Amino acid sequence: MIPCSHAIAAAIKEKISVESLVSEVYSLDRLTSAYRDAIFPICETGLDREHQDNGGLSGVEIFPPATRRPPGRPRKRRILSAGEIKMKNPRKRHVCSRCKTTGHNHATCKAAI
Repeated sequence: MIPCSHAIAAAIKEKISVESLVSEVYSLDRLTSAYRDAIFPICETGLDREHQDNGGLSGVEIFPPATRRPPGRPRKRRILSAGEIKMKNPRKRHVCSRCKTTGHNHATCKAAI
């Protein structure tokens, strides 16, 4: 199991090694042992005994999945993630031309003339 961000933050605060909280299943030794043997694809009809004996599929040509390009012109700018949203320039404060205070303009000014 991999701890959540809250558990990682608590472990860092208590000066506990985060690696000690991660399950042994995610270790590099387990990953390499999982992919040590050859992995063969399976036909739609299943694997016959004769195919298992010679170590794979013989005479079957497997192609990558068919993909299509989406319609339309490609984007020129990439889509920004949530933390990357750029803020526009801060809004300009309204200043009244009659009384020179902020928050309204001369059309809505309630100051005496």
